[in-house]
Amino acid sequence: MARNNTRKSPAAAPGSKGRAARAGGRPSSAPSAPSAPDLRVQLPYFAARIAALIVVLAVLLGLDVSPVLALLSALVITGVLTYPVGRMQRRAAERAAGRPAGRRGTSVAGRDVSER
Repeated sequence: MARNNTRKSPAAAPGSKGRAARAGGRPSSAPSAPSAPDLRVQLPYFAARIAALIVVLAVLLGLDVSPVLALLSALVITGVLTYPVGRMQRRAAERAAGRPAGRRGTSVAGRDVSER
């Protein structure tokens, strides 16, 4: 028996708000989502932190530390050593997203309360 695996795409459905409906020039009633930040801005900082992790891990493994203990220790040591790099990475991401850099008030749940 042959099965018919054809499905209707959501854009082809009548009254759909997909790409076909927007192509007609009708404005969408849904609010536009904020644009995603450009992750290429964060790439040098990420690469520096990964390189530091690899170096610390290689040193610990060279000292005959257990691989699991070496990995956990390397994560902690690298986190402490590259904390300033992480702060620079966060500032660069905020600049790329068009938000002002610096400390903002946040609630315990992590939601921004300074923009109310």
